[in-house]
Amino acid sequence: MRAVRWVFAVVGGCALIASVVGSLVQGDPAGAGWELIGPGPIYAVGLAGAFRGRGHPVALWLLAGGSLELIGECLDGVVLPHTSLAAAGWVALAAMCAGPPSEFAGLGLIGLFPTGRPDRRGERTVLGVAAALAVLVPVSVAVTSRWLPRDPFASPGAPPIASPLFWPAARPWSDVANLVYQSFIAVIVVGLIMLYLRYRRSPQSQRRQVRLALTGLASGLAVFVALLALAWISVGGQGDQGFGWAALLIMLWIIGLTLVLGSLIVALSPEELLGIDESARRILVHRGLRVLAAISYVAIAATLGILASRYLPYGFAIAVAAGAALLFQPALRRLERFADRWAFGARLDGYDVLSRFGAKLRAAPEPDDLLPGLAEEICQALRLRWVRVRLDVDAAGSRPPAGEAGDVPAGPGQPEVVVPLIDGGETLGVIECGPRRDGPLLEEDRRLIFDLAGQSAAAVRNLYLSAQLGARLELIKRQAAELAASRARVVAAQDAERRRIQRDLHDGFQQDVVVLTAKLSLARERLRRGDDRAGQTLDELQADLGGMLAQLREFAHSIHPPVLADQGLLGAIEAQAARMPVEVIIDAEPALRGVRYPQPVETATWYVVAEALTNVVKHARASQVSVALAQPNGRLTVQVSDNGCGFDLTSAQGYGLAGLADRMATMRGELTIDSKQGRGTTLRAEVPLRQEAAADG
Repeated sequence: MRAVRWVFAVVGGCALIASVVGSLVQGDPAGAGWELIGPGPIYAVGLAGAFRGRGHPVALWLLAGGSLELIGECLDGVVLPHTSLAAAGWVALAAMCAGPPSEFAGLGLIGLFPTGRPDRRGERTVLGVAAALAVLVPVSVAVTSRWLPRDPFASPGAPPIASPLFWPAARPWSDVANLVYQSFIAVIVVGLIMLYLRYRRSPQSQRRQVRLALTGLASGLAVFVALLALAWISVGGQGDQGFGWAALLIMLWIIGLTLVLGSLIVALSPEELLGIDESARRILVHRGLRVLAAISYVAIAATLGILASRYLPYGFAIAVAAGAALLFQPALRRLERFADRWAFGARLDGYDVLSRFGAKLRAAPEPDDLLPGLAEEICQALRLRWVRVRLDVDAAGSRPPAGEAGDVPAGPGQPEVVVPLIDGGETLGVIECGPRRDGPLLEEDRRLIFDLAGQSAAAVRNLYLSAQLGARLELIKRQAAELAASRARVVAAQDAERRRIQRDLHDGFQQDVVVLTAKLSLARERLRRGDDRAGQTLDELQADLGGMLAQLREFAHSIHPPVLADQGLLGAIEAQAARMPVEVIIDAEPALRGVRYPQPVETATWYVVAEALTNVVKHARASQVSVALAQPNGRLTVQVSDNGCGFDLTSAQGYGLAGLADRMATMRGELTIDSKQGRGTTLRAEVPLRQEAAADG
């Protein structure tokens, strides 16, 4: 491959220099100029691409085509006029043999674009057959024809050149061989078919390259068709041969060649184009395509007008040109819309998107369809990978309302752009957009998202209020359920307390009374008989009554300690602490001694402390407990802390904590517990005194 490009580079360069210098020496500056604006640019672009880096195969096809064209031009225009009559046939045959191979290079350039290499067996077969024909067709023409075909644009007075390979027996095949030779350029159509098949199986990145190249090729082909038509008129002697006519032909050639080569360069190097970013590249391509459409439009109208002027009066020719301009106006608009879709992606126009979504809003969609509809509209319009629209609503632990479209990531994801949903100065939610499927988001894409967010803000406001109301209703339901459960636990606790009292009375005091009654009967019987043991029995009876009285006091204290009614909360806590088998430290402000609180507050707070101390004795295995009592900011707080073993809050069963929380809830208070295995437990209860006082009042 490297040797091939060097061969074409050297041979083509020598042919270009020889053609230009030879034409100038012969006094033919027009011929030298043609070499510079004709095959010269093709050779130069191919040379630059073939020797840049490792060299692109497409550039090698360009280099080969340009070099072969230069060789043919050099032989036909410079060498042939200075060749003897005997050698003229061989020189003309060599020049003729350069044509089909250059057209074969065009087949490889188009049919194998954008890689420049065959990747399927069928492509290699087509290339092999075309290469063989490119060599055999010129030879077959030379064998079957007495005279070699000349350039159709050559001077009419040029003498014919005899074929050095003519074989009279093959003359019947002359017409067929010449037809194949003249139509070998149709091999480019085969290249277009190969390119179409490649396009169907190519990835998205290569498809964009092919579309861009096809745009330039099609536009250049349209310009070349107009050029050939005008050149045919000129060669046929039906038109003016002046400077204006030649300038028009040259201008059309330069435009067509620039379109073809420029589209190939841009298609093969989109990332390096002028060293600009994606957004600027798209804008540049968009403007270039629109300019291209305008040039094609003007060229077609002008060409039709010029052709009409050859056969019709000037007035009619002008009318033809104007009519052509009007007829091709819809085609121009379609080309401009095509340029928009090409540069900025296959998406709806911003106004179409806004109008369509506005129609959806006017149709009053269901609340459950609004956010998904907005997400789907943005995702489809901008060809995004994913879109998420969500509302910032505290849904009491449930998932907030949201709408999603596309391949939304399972996690939060990293959005390309986040647009807030704002109505009346309040942020209702956000629109999170992922990347585009065909490139980064452009500024006009962001403006469209902001416009959609603004248009849907009012409808989203209603959905936001509905979501808020739903969240509050859900919270109310949850609180109602918790209240019902709390009341059920209170009732169950009261029933359990009653059963405990009944059991203690039946199993304890009732049995003690039966025993005392029996002892009293025994004492009376001994007294009646004058038994000396009657006094001993009465002493035992008196001792049993004393013990029973102590049990009754303990029993009454467990229900409601008298000291709580007599001395207040602090005194009751100190009395309860004195009864504990562990060390209890009381930490209270001196000013709280003797302070009385509403009876429900004192009762609930005392039960919390009593239950906490009981739990410490039963479960904590603590050596020390501290009880802190305070009254900050109109709230009564009590805190019980121990240095015991602690416990797991998630598995705290049988500790009576739910009952303590219910007691606090009835006082509109709060109960918090902090405990971990191995570092003790802290229980804190708070009661709002002002609300309680207001409630009592």
